[in-house]
Amino acid sequence: MNEDKYILAVDDNQENLRILSSLLRDEGYKIALALNGENALKILEDNDIDLILLDIMMPIMDGFEVQKKIKENPKTKNIPVIFITAKNQTDDLVDGFKAGAVDYMSKPFKKDELLMRVKTHLELAGSRKKIIEMNRTRDKLYSIIAHDIRSPLSGITQTIDAISNGFLEMGSDDFMKIFNLLKQRTTETTTLLNNLLEWTKLHSDNISLFPKLTNIHIILSECLYLLKGNVQNKNIIINLNIPESTIAFFDEVTMHTAFRNIISNAIKFTPDNGTISIDTEDSGDFVSISIKDTGIGMSEEIINKIFNQNTHYTSLGTKNEMGTGLGLFLVKDFVYQNNGKIIVESKPGLGTNFIVFLPKGSD
Repeated sequence: MNEDKYILAVDDNQENLRILSSLLRDEGYKIALALNGENALKILEDNDIDLILLDIMMPIMDGFEVQKKIKENPKTKNIPVIFITAKNQTDDLVDGFKAGAVDYMSKPFKKDELLMRVKTHLELAGSRKKIIEMNRTRDKLYSIIAHDIRSPLSGITQTIDAISNGFLEMGSDDFMKIFNLLKQRTTETTTLLNNLLEWTKLHSDNISLFPKLTNIHIILSECLYLLKGNVQNKNIIINLNIPESTIAFFDEVTMHTAFRNIISNAIKFTPDNGTISIDTEDSGDFVSISIKDTGIGMSEEIINKIFNQNTHYTSLGTKNEMGTGLGLFLVKDFVYQNNGKIIVESKPGLGTNFIVFLPKGSD
């Protein structure tokens, strides 16, 4: 939507600014105006500008000098600049592009040409920003994976070596204990890799969500079945209090993954003989699903970290279950992709309650 885009026009001629402002506002753009370079730099410092239309021939500080300062500022260096000037010699064109301009227009400009160039460069800048953010998130994610997958794989390798070299007697208590640990490490590593695959698919152009009216009781029952072994291992009581007719509007595949991760997290941080209760409420335009455990809980500081993709937070479960925190990155992404929202209520020692809101929608 054009009204989301903020354009700065810089020109020492008030009539030129009036024309630019009129043309761009008619197209729904938000406009800021500056009569000189100094005012332009102040506007850039105080606002989030998406595109700059910059005159070259201005007194005191010309367009090239303004552009140089824009490029020197980390906050503004990636904002696309289109030079608009009466000068049209080849040398000026070259100097403009060397200064970092993405395009160049001569006065008097044509309305259709101006609007098309503005639209094109806003779209290009938006795509570039998205790619940079995706790459930054991807690199952070891969760093987490590389760090956290090393430990379980090393443990698996050492255990296999011990068995292979005959250090453990087949069928002995020590053998069965280590064998079960090996099985747990393998499951944790598989879950980690599956989460990475799901996240990568979501952030590629090849995945499509197919939201429809879906039975929540069935989805949660399937998740609990898949996690049955984890539940039995800690003798946890599961109370599924979701009516069998409960439905909401969402993509089945992504939300199945999200619910499975939340429940797995609840199991991980709930001690033996604890309880996990799953309930639902009508919340206006949404259906809320509460997954509440009697586990160890979290401080407010930890709650602020668990969904933050720039903060790597992980901790061991009550039986030293491993994890990376990647699952909760995934949960947040998937819930938002389904036009839902998620909140966390928790206090140390008093358990945790994840509440997911999914739209009722219409098929």
